[in-house]
Amino acid sequence: MAKNAFIFDTNKCVGCMACVVACTIENGTTTPLNWRTVNSHNYIKHPTLPVFHYSLACNHCDDAPCITNCPALAYSRDKDTGAIIHNAEACIGCTYCTWACPYDAPKFNEQTKIVEKCNFCIDRISDNRKPACVAACPVGALEYGANEEVDLKKHLTPGFVDAGIGPSIQLVPLRKEHEMPTIENIDAPVIDNEKAASYLPKLKTKVELSKEWTLVLFSLAAAGLIAWQAAAITSQVAISPILFVLLALIAIALTTIHVGKKFRIWRFILNVKGSWLSREIFSFSAFFGLGALSLFMKDNLLGMGNLLSFVDSKTVGIAAIVFGAFTLVSIDMVYKFFIRADNLKLHSAMAWITAPFLFAWLANIPLLIGLLTLLKGGLYIYRKTTFCNNKVKHHPTLSAVRLLTLTLPFILFIVMPQTSLWILLPTLFVGEVIDRSEFYHESEVRTPQGELRELFYHN
Repeated sequence: MAKNAFIFDTNKCVGCMACVVACTIENGTTTPLNWRTVNSHNYIKHPTLPVFHYSLACNHCDDAPCITNCPALAYSRDKDTGAIIHNAEACIGCTYCTWACPYDAPKFNEQTKIVEKCNFCIDRISDNRKPACVAACPVGALEYGANEEVDLKKHLTPGFVDAGIGPSIQLVPLRKEHEMPTIENIDAPVIDNEKAASYLPKLKTKVELSKEWTLVLFSLAAAGLIAWQAAAITSQVAISPILFVLLALIAIALTTIHVGKKFRIWRFILNVKGSWLSREIFSFSAFFGLGALSLFMKDNLLGMGNLLSFVDSKTVGIAAIVFGAFTLVSIDMVYKFFIRADNLKLHSAMAWITAPFLFAWLANIPLLIGLLTLLKGGLYIYRKTTFCNNKVKHHPTLSAVRLLTLTLPFILFIVMPQTSLWILLPTLFVGEVIDRSEFYHESEVRTPQGELRELFYHN
């Protein structure tokens, strides 16, 4: 397929950063927020590992995940050049595209509170000039071909993320002599890769609990509200309309804290067709609206009992639960880009497991409580065991507290059934906060530098 593409020869790149400087000057970006990055391997000069660099910016992919997943529709494709263009005026600064892109192309600007990225030097290539980064490369490692045939099977540079999304880059593979240097000294000591990895500078993570703690609370608040609404419909559990509305508004407010442009928050729901983040916000908003309406109709608050003569409050409540169920699925699908050491597709912190778990407690269904307690506990223990085997850092004391908050309420429920639910619920909630927080702490998204480390230091 003929298209505009970068052409990069890893054998020629010397890591001089001229392409990065040229990009910064051309686009007026502020360091260290560079749109182009030179990914260097073997920082510590390990004698048994290859030494090479490769330069990456936005690859303007055929199936660009930034376009597909942006909830605010802030990305578009230029039909003439194939460039993926980011519209700063539409960006809400949610940073979801930085999770979705495996090439680390979108960068969040802490000053402007929005994302920015390489625009393919669209003005230059439209004028039949090479992109600034290409023009500045002194060794010819970075080129640009306006009519090159891009063979997507030739992305052979070690560590390159081949996510099957059609990146517009042709990589010239490493020559064999660059893959593994021959060591003449047969008496040279063998250095353990894991020990070598410990000397590397800390890899910057895109998933930080310190920045995403509001999402932890939102996820749990949403699961709790949906469980409460379901218990009220199916088991006649008392529910205060005012408290329900207040908690839902707090949950919605939590989602805005990590957003860069809060006055553009309404753009969250513009991409329901393609973005799970849009679907999450839309479905939760629908759940909130219908749930609140059913409660106000049921109690005839503000004269809403006769507001809809053709439908009763229970029917509206059931409709709310349907949107609530879709909210739970959407919450879990938002994190489809996360990579984890345990490789689990099913884990104890998932929203669609947490909500039924809380529902079982609120509706007082012993069998369901027992089954879901076993499920959550089993998944949690398996997860932690896997992390121990993979030597991933974890906190045994915190894990013990999490298991205690899961099992203690169940033991009290069996031994002392008269124990008030409102005494047990705070303990359960603390456990869920720990579980969900650890989920963020243990997760990461794919990046070129992360792939390099995984390839050479952990295999």
